[in-house]
Amino acid sequence: MTKQIDMYDYILQSNEAVENIVKHQDAIFMQALAYCKDKQIEQVYILGSGTSYHAAVAAKRLFEEITQRKVITMYPMEFVDNEKIFNKKTLVIGISHAGRSSSTIKALDKAKKLGLMSIAMTAEKDRPVSDHADCNVMIEIGLELVGPKTKGFIGSIATIALFAIKLAKQEGLLDDKNKEQLEARMLATTYNIPDIAAKAWTWYKQNQEDLLKCRRMIIIGYDNCMSAMLEGTLKILEAVRYSVVGYELEEFMHGVYHSIDSDTYLIYIGSKGNHYSRMINMLKYFKDERNAHNYLITFDQNTDIEKAFVYPFINDDYFASMEYVIALQVIARKLSFDLGIDCNIPSDPLFHNKMKSYDF
Repeated sequence: MTKQIDMYDYILQSNEAVENIVKHQDAIFMQALAYCKDKQIEQVYILGSGTSYHAAVAAKRLFEEITQRKVITMYPMEFVDNEKIFNKKTLVIGISHAGRSSSTIKALDKAKKLGLMSIAMTAEKDRPVSDHADCNVMIEIGLELVGPKTKGFIGSIATIALFAIKLAKQEGLLDDKNKEQLEARMLATTYNIPDIAAKAWTWYKQNQEDLLKCRRMIIIGYDNCMSAMLEGTLKILEAVRYSVVGYELEEFMHGVYHSIDSDTYLIYIGSKGNHYSRMINMLKYFKDERNAHNYLITFDQNTDIEKAFVYPFINDDYFASMEYVIALQVIARKLSFDLGIDCNIPSDPLFHNKMKSYDF
């Protein structure tokens, strides 16, 4: 009998997917780089929903800094409903992992109508989105035949980032040495993914009894792990199917704190940076003042926080979300399994048909 591929298996494949994208980068980006050559691109919109949007958030900083252009990440329908795009020298990148997102297709159609440049990125060949942009880039990660995308998230970040790297190189903004260094940094971040996943599963089992009681969860992040916070929130929400929300650290402090009580579960993404000590201070407040359930994902080997998942994360300024998100992906899969939910299967396989949110 053929083994059913599980969400956890795809998590483990993420680093191989990134290696494949780097290895075959010339073929993957040939069309897009030829399309962009000698064009006047002054700003870039990266559009996507859900996981695709979160990948864009992760890659934005690198894209801006190495191509020296303003990059706007936006939901496709926000772009469609926007009355004006004031700069006509705009490149629009529409991302749809399944290649069927009706909102991304509408956004790319609007870009064409306005005379803007457009590129579609998708992980599946011969899908509708490919017919609605001037050229296409494949997110070459192989199959991912489950609902919650994990390998797709990591692969989408790598694809956007590597396109930016190659575009900067083509335009003389990046030399060979710096290009290779950026690729090496991205690969180094992803090499640890299988080990992070295995250790996160062990950590989950140690806290399984308490986590199974949760019915309200909040994920908190900041700085270079905002994307990990957004995507981790979505993955756990998709999998466990109860209330899970995510907040940037400072935003959380402006009102949300009123709602925290002893039934609230908080997961803090404690990446290395200027805000780490502020996050720990808040964690201790909610432990002492509200008796909340606190979990920490961190690089800090010296932490005294109970229930902390401690790992020697690389904490790369550009790629940290690619490693920190893994622990949240593992929680999503293992907790859903223990709740009797098979998150590999959509709760309603006909949902996108009913909502007309996919083009078939």
